Amino acid sequence: MKAVHRALYVAALASIVVILAFRPTQQPFPLIFDEDKVLALSESLDKLLGLPGGVKILFFEIRTSSVCAASALGLPSLASCRGKEWVVRTYRGEVLAYELRVDATLGFSYLLANLSLVDLESAVDAAAELLRGSKPGFYNISLEGNSLRVGAWDEIPEICAKAQDGAAQWTLVSSLVSVGLHAVLIAGLIVAVALDTPGLSKRRAAAVALPILLAASSARSLLSMHYTLGRRGLAPTLRNIVNTLYNDMLLALYSLVSLLAGTAVAAKRGIIFSLPLGRRLAGSWLAGAVTGILLTAFSAAAFFAAARAGLLLPLSDPLLEQAFSSRAPWAELIVSTAVSAIVTESLYRYLLLHLLVEVTGSRGQAVVLESAIYALSYSGYPLYPPYAKVLQALAVAVALSLLFLTEGLAAAVFANFTFNAVSSAVALYPVFPLDASLLLLSVAGTFPLSYLLLRLMKLAFR
Repeated sequence: MKAVHRALYVAALASIVVILAFRPTQQPFPLIFDEDKVLALSESLDKLLGLPGGVKILFFEIRTSSVCAASALGLPSLASCRGKEWVVRTYRGEVLAYELRVDATLGFSYLLANLSLVDLESAVDAAAELLRGSKPGFYNISLEGNSLRVGAWDEIPEICAKAQDGAAQWTLVSSLVSVGLHAVLIAGLIVAVALDTPGLSKRRAAAVALPILLAASSARSLLSMHYTLGRRGLAPTLRNIVNTLYNDMLLALYSLVSLLAGTAVAAKRGIIFSLPLGRRLAGSWLAGAVTGILLTAFSAAAFFAAARAGLLLPLSDPLLEQAFSSRAPWAELIVSTAVSAIVTESLYRYLLLHLLVEVTGSRGQAVVLESAIYALSYSGYPLYPPYAKVLQALAVAVALSLLFLTEGLAAAVFANFTFNAVSSAVALYPVFPLDASLLLLSVAGTFPLSYLLLRLMKLAFR
């Protein structure tokens, strides 16, 4: 066994070399128009439109067509492609007054003015002012209902249109998986209530673990509030903010249900829950870190080879969108990655895998089924062909499932966090080097933080 561990450590060190070899070395585009310039332009637009005192939502968005076009045309960066845009939406109450889009490299790209709040003459004057300061190009101007629309025209390569259509067909698959997982959670809730959980007090677990999970979920929600509201097209009203917080805090409840139900199902097979502390926790952290680094290297090598062979077309960059939309990318990404690791591993590995082992009577069959379900949940990821991300997620799920069965839940959570944190840091380093460095350091920080939290939980469980 020691020889196997040494081999894994050597492989992890070699994986770091692989990761560095495939690290992006070029910034995706020059940030000529930053957040401050866009906000200043929006404030001047308020005066032109006669809309003082509006509430703004600002976030960053990368259109599918721009990323695909850059890849399809073999461009070295996104600099000459429209669609990497700052989006400013100004609301009067719950009503959208206008939407302004400014391309990070090319300047003004889109304006939608609500003519029920703005008179047409002011809207036309504002559009003319924006066009005077924009780069030469083709712009479409149209009246649609109560809206004036002015947008830059951008040609989409035929292959990108085909890729978008192909990817859209897979979104139904991820939706069906989501429905199935909600059914699993309902079953888990019934199991958690009906069966005993040896080694884990339900009341104490709810009293101790739930507040920690709620705090983490709320922190993630607050850090990404503008981006979340912007992507959903919601006004920053108290009701929408509370609903967003509520939806994210449900993740904490899902994790608790998964933990209790998984413990109850495992107990039927003689596996008694216990908190990992001391050397056991250190071993779990080390196994998780090694596995996470190996998975990062595997993914980097596989995607690099597929991209060089012309087999992949990225359709968006969700990670870059999230980082640009945040005032503290490192904090948002660390919290988001931690919450995602806990929720994912408690649901898929701790609850679903235990249930499938109980139903099938076979660990091998359970791993295959659970990994397939996990992989299909990624079928809506913005990458063409969609099965490329599904295959990568399948390999990751198998590795994490085997790690869970041999080392326990803590190791799987550490591995999930390490994999996503290192992958995100490598991708963001050319644009956000400081945030990427802090994200990497957080991998080491998970051990002392988890030790402290688990020690406090053990004291509370007495």
